Amino acid sequence: MPFDGITIHALCRELDERLVDARIDKIFQPEKDEIVMSIRTRTGSCRLLLSANSRWARCYLSSIRKDNPTNPPAFCMLLRKYLEGGKIKAIHQCEFERIMYIDIEAMDDFREWKMKRLICEFTGRHSNIVLINLENNTIIDAIKRFNSEQNSYREVMPGRVYVEPPDQAKLNPLRFSSEAMVEHIWNQAPHTELSQAIFNTFSGISPFSARQLCYKSGLDPALPVEQCGEYEFSMVAQQLEQIIFLLGTSNEAFVAFDGGQSIEFAPYQLIELGPQIEIVSTDGINEACDRYYQSKMGRLKLDSIKANLTRNIKGFLDKAYKKQYHLAGDEEHARENEKYKNWGELITAYAHELHKGDLQAEFNDFTTGEPVSIDLDPRYTPIQNAQRYFKTYNKSRSALRHLTNLQEQNRLEISYLESVLLAISQSENTQDIEEIIEELESEGYLKDHGKRKKAKLHRSEPRRFLSSDGLEILVGRNNRQNDLLSIKQAAAGDLWLHTKDVAGTHVIVRLPRDISDIASVPDGTLEEAAILAAYFSKAEQSSKVEVDYTFRSNLRKPNGSKPGMVVYENYWTIIVDPHDERISVLMDQQHIQK
Repeated sequence: MPFDGITIHALCRELDERLVDARIDKIFQPEKDEIVMSIRTRTGSCRLLLSANSRWARCYLSSIRKDNPTNPPAFCMLLRKYLEGGKIKAIHQCEFERIMYIDIEAMDDFREWKMKRLICEFTGRHSNIVLINLENNTIIDAIKRFNSEQNSYREVMPGRVYVEPPDQAKLNPLRFSSEAMVEHIWNQAPHTELSQAIFNTFSGISPFSARQLCYKSGLDPALPVEQCGEYEFSMVAQQLEQIIFLLGTSNEAFVAFDGGQSIEFAPYQLIELGPQIEIVSTDGINEACDRYYQSKMGRLKLDSIKANLTRNIKGFLDKAYKKQYHLAGDEEHARENEKYKNWGELITAYAHELHKGDLQAEFNDFTTGEPVSIDLDPRYTPIQNAQRYFKTYNKSRSALRHLTNLQEQNRLEISYLESVLLAISQSENTQDIEEIIEELESEGYLKDHGKRKKAKLHRSEPRRFLSSDGLEILVGRNNRQNDLLSIKQAAAGDLWLHTKDVAGTHVIVRLPRDISDIASVPDGTLEEAAILAAYFSKAEQSSKVEVDYTFRSNLRKPNGSKPGMVVYENYWTIIVDPHDERISVLMDQQHIQK
């Protein structure tokens, strides 16, 4: 949900109650467009986050801690100079717009108390944080500066008089008449959808809030305004007045989650979001903001890291694929040189018919009987020519052995990098990604900055499932965990599974000691473990996937092999569908993991 006027109105009321007369202890700027104020209140300390991000502009009391740059940016230093040690005197909204005022009384260089105003403009790509001198309304500075060439309406530069963003000529929801609302709506095109008309009519109401207002009025947001009459307009006005009333009397707010990820929040009850959506009530809009953005920003950060890692690994993969192509060409060329051995043998066999100075020799091939024409160097005797061809052949044979080794090493690297890509795509949280980054650093694919050496990284646990027979199934999350799970933790009698010739994770089935032969493994457990191996593999989109399985005792890890690489023998193969209906049952009970 956008940070709209409804949210800001609720936030200003809540923040004003909690932060008036609170002292600003310290100011930080963790991001280029984000400020964090450490504030001391009568009841303790808190952190007020102010963001002018073009997509995620926001302000609330945040529980998230971020690393700060070693050298604070210039705007941060300016805020420290003017505001640190000051007291917050008021937090209020500009009309019902997406603008928040934070009035601060702070001591100037002459040790006199002066009023400053920190203005937070949550206006999309033009979002800004501006510090002004309240006595003369002049700008001290802003986190984003705009001159007249960048913005013809107003300049946001030090020393300029502060001018608010342009008025959109909309109605203020705090004071409107039904007649004015109807007039604004009827002035729009007849086919305009009702929710869009509401958005166009009222300031501070986002498209999402406009749709919610329609639902609360019992109306379809897509209803054309030409089909609306007195009843529809009265219901909209009534529900809007109810929301405004609650903003001034209730502290309850709500956050909507879909599969554990936050999708919306609001200072009013959310409806019509879908049967699978979980609506969570909070004790205030600050808590709602914190829960929403903690989930949302965490996911965005994770997605960004995953995208960067994926791009890096794909770069290494492209190089490996190109290398494999060139090695294949070199191998083909080396194999062509096999003929030189045959030529040397032919020349040796018929040396008595040749003489020094001959330019060419014609023979019938020993094997095929086909005529063969061989070039000779007239400077050498026939035997010397034969020796030269043998020498060329021996060089090619040595090169071929070397090329075969290089191709195998490169093939293993491709297999490893594909497994890393799979682990990145399946990573669910920052911890999963941190482990992959650590692995890539140790393997030399990423530069090791040493950050993780300061504190031992807490290791994630493998995914845990229970089969329909009650047996535990463990699924690795990354290559290092695969090694730990398969080589260190699994018992010799446990069952090991992996997709055949396709990048995938290691799967272990904990088997009781009385199961000593493969025929005794329950069919249901075997199939479910194989389905999981296929589901968590590169072949997840296929309908038929081959999965190899064997006892852990048939597994070994070659010395010097990359993480996740093992060899196995005495195995069986089963074909499964990764999207078998049993996968949904397994995924639903995945969270039994400890």
